[in-house]
Amino acid sequence: MFKKLIARNFRKPVGLTGLYIIRFLKKNQIEYDELYPLLHLNDNDTVLEIGYGLGKGIYDYAKKFDCIFHGIDFSRLMYNKALKLNRENIKRGRVILHCADFDNYSFEKDAFHCIYFLNVIYFWSEIQSRLKKIFSILRPNGKVIIFMADAEYFRDNKISEDKSSVFFLHGINDVIKKMEELGFTSIETKEHSKEKKCYYITGYKS
Repeated sequence: MFKKLIARNFRKPVGLTGLYIIRFLKKNQIEYDELYPLLHLNDNDTVLEIGYGLGKGIYDYAKKFDCIFHGIDFSRLMYNKALKLNRENIKRGRVILHCADFDNYSFEKDAFHCIYFLNVIYFWSEIQSRLKKIFSILRPNGKVIIFMADAEYFRDNKISEDKSSVFFLHGINDVIKKMEELGFTSIETKEHSKEKKCYYITGYKS
């Protein structure tokens, strides 16, 4: 029961359990730091983070790049935390945060130069439709960057797929295969500096 509650709250943090999740998320700065050199953004690029959580990634990157950063997350708790952190750049129009479900939200096609998301893929029962949507809203030559732990990582740590349909395991090779089927090219992987079997996957829309 507690495991299911934690899984649901990682997907959409609320209430007291959500506040616990916030404390956990604050420890994940290393992934944002390691993703930074993979971004290769140009001035005035338009960027989207799916599942921005506390908004710390957007906050840090907005200080380093002269870009427009969008974020989408359907947790009202995360939205409010991210709004507070990014309020100055929101006033300047450099950060635009949405409190909505990525699956249901309508973005314009060819809207973004870069889309990235960290530890979100485990909450998608199937990934092809999401990757297809990401492909459609990327500009030509745009890129997606995914950070994820391989299914083997969770099995090694005695974590199984959640039968309540909240938490799903995906193999990195399966993700890459689906990306290739959808038209992503020049796909590269980089392993996490500290966690084995955790990867940053970069793919481009030709």
